[in-house]
Amino acid sequence: MHATEITPLEPGELHLGGPAWRAAEAAGHDMSLIVEALRKPAWERMQMNDAALTLGLMLRKAQQEQHA
Repeated sequence: MHATEITPLEPGELHLGGPAWRAAEAAGHDMSLIVEALRKPAWERMQMNDAALTLGLMLRKAQQEQHA
């Protein structure tokens, strides 16, 4: 078995088409979503993460209230 070589990325550099990328695509992951997200500024990605976390917490609370 061969060890996988890990190449560090330079800031802003995307390694599209590498072995891990191809494996993710083969597994059915929509990698265009990753590219789209990484093209956004960090502050915008953090806002998107905050919105997703808020939604998740709201859903958890609603589920707990429904089963209480």
